[in-house]
Amino acid sequence: AYVPVSTTQPTSRQQKIFNTAEIRLVLCNQPLFEDSQFEFISSLLAMDLKPLAEPVKVDNKSLAYIIFTSGSTGEPKGVEISHQAALNTIVDICQRYHIDNSSCALAVSSLDFDLSVFDIFGLLGVGGRLVLISDEERRDAASWLQLIFEHDVCVWNSVPILLDMLLVVATHDTRTLPLKTVLLSGDWIGLDLPVRLAQCCGKLPKLVAMGGATEGSIWSNAFDVTLPLPEQWSSIPYG
Repeated sequence: AYVPVSTTQPTSRQQKIFNTAEIRLVLCNQPLFEDSQFEFISSLLAMDLKPLAEPVKVDNKSLAYIIFTSGSTGEPKGVEISHQAALNTIVDICQRYHIDNSSCALAVSSLDFDLSVFDIFGLLGVGGRLVLISDEERRDAASWLQLIFEHDVCVWNSVPILLDMLLVVATHDTRTLPLKTVLLSGDWIGLDLPVRLAQCCGKLPKLVAMGGATEGSIWSNAFDVTLPLPEQWSSIPYG
């Protein structure tokens, strides 16, 4: 199982996650943990490692990942997801929304947020492509726009505010966004987003309002959004 830990989290929160999950090995892209309190943890630089010769066989009920949320108390709470549970969601979404080896997504969701699970294992699992962004680009919507056109990104998966940021810069660009499937979840979706998305894409792509607790293996409900929106709506329905 893997446990994603953000490098931007406070040291105290990292410490609690390491202790709770009994982490002993960290895979990173630069040396970490100069602080003496992390001496019990070994670290490996990802680029120094060679790929496995073949996949490792695991029991489908064993842990795939643990993602730590704040929980109702504000303390880190580890949510354990099995391979079977995660795969069930991923396979269903890929089949339902035609994610295949021609699909390409932009990885705007951080690794310690469970939307990234679909980005990685959903897209790569069907032979698609995933465009990674640097830490410097993580909140730079102009760079996202450039990457979308450069790599012909057709799948977008994020919280609504990140799509809002993209559309702000896309509105001032004369090019048509190549997005074909847009998955939004994790927060309230404003009524303006579908209209603005349609304007930037030439027409409304497949837009799905999704939701569900982390315990539900990424998502547990979905609502396909179409235009025009009913006048009585105050927001996009949840579930």
